[in-house]
Amino acid sequence: MPSPLEPPLIKANDLLSRYPFLPQTREWLNVLSADENITLEMLISDPYMEPARNRGKLRLIEMITHSGGVDMESTSDIYTREGQLMEVYSYLFAKLIICSAADEILVSRWAQAEAELAEKRLSIEGENLEVIAKTYIDKLRHEPSDFSNRKKIYDGRNIRKFGYKRGIWKIGIIDFIELCSNISGSRWRLPNHELEHGWVTLWDEEIYSSDAQLSRLLREKIKVEIQRDAREQIEKLGDDKIPGLEKYVDMIKDTLGDFKKKELELSRVDQEDWPPCMHKAITELARGVNVNHTGRFFLASMASKIGMPQKDAIAFFSNAPDFSEATTSYQVGQIYEMDYTPTSCEKMKLGSNCAVEFGDDTLCDKEWLKNPVQYVAVKQGWKGKQTSNKNEN
Repeated sequence: MPSPLEPPLIKANDLLSRYPFLPQTREWLNVLSADENITLEMLISDPYMEPARNRGKLRLIEMITHSGGVDMESTSDIYTREGQLMEVYSYLFAKLIICSAADEILVSRWAQAEAELAEKRLSIEGENLEVIAKTYIDKLRHEPSDFSNRKKIYDGRNIRKFGYKRGIWKIGIIDFIELCSNISGSRWRLPNHELEHGWVTLWDEEIYSSDAQLSRLLREKIKVEIQRDAREQIEKLGDDKIPGLEKYVDMIKDTLGDFKKKELELSRVDQEDWPPCMHKAITELARGVNVNHTGRFFLASMASKIGMPQKDAIAFFSNAPDFSEATTSYQVGQIYEMDYTPTSCEKMKLGSNCAVEFGDDTLCDKEWLKNPVQYVAVKQGWKGKQTSNKNEN
């Protein structure tokens, strides 16, 4: 889907620094670099740019480890010139590392993480959302609500609860179809939306505002644009190397390698390594017990973490009293897509979803065990040691 030929003008520098991938950022960045005399060598090695490098490295580490995604908040005051400089250059430094690594997996993960960060920020951007949206979407209009009825629905944790209820967005049918092509869930299917004269309406929902829905669509376009830009830069670099980036490239490749190894280990989890609470939830659902929301969310997120196919996770719920294949498929798909961390042991106990009493399972009794994912990881670790000992003998 081509973007509008002439993107709208953006004069607010804090907005450009929050969304450094925007095409409007380039001209401002050229002026900023000239005014501050910032060169490529300075970005890579000068002590003054150390905060930008640190923030850039953090963006990349969070990108790989999925530790809640890239932090929404900048480490500097985004409304000051120095804060804007550090935020936009942290993105550029991360981009330099990604392009120097020339690894397609890293490009995809980085684009996904930066697009998710943009989605979070856009959802609560308010009036500024329109100018950014019209950078990427040609046919778009907003019907504002009465100011007295506006409502913010942001709890700081769940991305689906981000956003202001400021009115509804309408998007052209062609744009909607193309942007939704890679988004799972029935919400994003055209027959489930109001269509009138070529316009698709994104209605406010109880905890999912029209702003947040538009931001979710924009995330898809932003991801594609970030990937395209990175691939073009990699092609331009060819076999050339940027001096001074070697240690950062090695760091990010090592981090990716370690994480992929852990993911592979978890994907080989046997049923005997499942935590008792997982067995409990599966057994109760199989018997037709109406497992509460905490238990259901835990089971789906745990299945995602151990690399279980979505269809197998959906099958766990097939005997639930209120089972709907369409609804369950959508909800499980969302949990897999967002890569949520499974419910903590403390919350499982509060929700009556814990399966053991003290003394029933020595591993569950450990004070340091805070999440069922740790249970699986420890079990896998024990197996690894047993295999190693056998090989030595």
